[in-house]
Amino acid sequence: MAKKRDVPVHGRKSARFHRARKKRYLVVAGGAVTEKQYFKRLASIYDVVIEYQQKNESPEHLADFARKLKEEDERDISTDCYEKIWVVVDVDDFHGHSQAAKICKDNGIELIISNPCLEVLLLDHVSVCPPSFTLTSTVESAAAKAGIVGGNRNKYVNVELIDSEHLDAAIRNAERHNTAGNRQGRNTLAPHHEQEYAPWTDMPKVIEVPQQASDNSK
Repeated sequence: MAKKRDVPVHGRKSARFHRARKKRYLVVAGGAVTEKQYFKRLASIYDVVIEYQQKNESPEHLADFARKLKEEDERDISTDCYEKIWVVVDVDDFHGHSQAAKICKDNGIELIISNPCLEVLLLDHVSVCPPSFTLTSTVESAAAKAGIVGGNRNKYVNVELIDSEHLDAAIRNAERHNTAGNRQGRNTLAPHHEQEYAPWTDMPKVIEVPQQASDNSK
């Protein structure tokens, strides 16, 4: 979204404002390592800017933080607005997702949930996350065995398995466990009933946004 600016129509500033820019996206999340590395890889593959803000907070507080960042960005006339803002959360440690969903909806932000954790999506890059995988420990262990994560505490993404082909596979595989029944639980977001819609991930619709932007620029 282009912002209105009162700038000269000549000179260096004019050239700067009319230069084509990469599309900008913002991710606000709680993960300090895995999520940050994953979004950095997406930005590289699709040639977009994905700014990453991390706080070890509840989904509700992350959503409110994203709201504030959006307001600040809209006041900044030196660059274009974020195309999308995503609050990316798991469900393994918190239960206030309905409050976060309301804040996001009221402020034009998208809440992106992976249930029980982001490793559901990571596992989907190499195989379908089985419907019985409803616990964080189970999914994390499977992701490590599949080689999609490794390193210290298995927090580091194997970027060699994050490419266009594997991203397409992740989108297809997520559809297998993002069933209609699970979708009902995802939309309801009843506290302490998270296992009723696991495994689940909203991440495919995030991947598809820069993917489409990249395709349109070719």
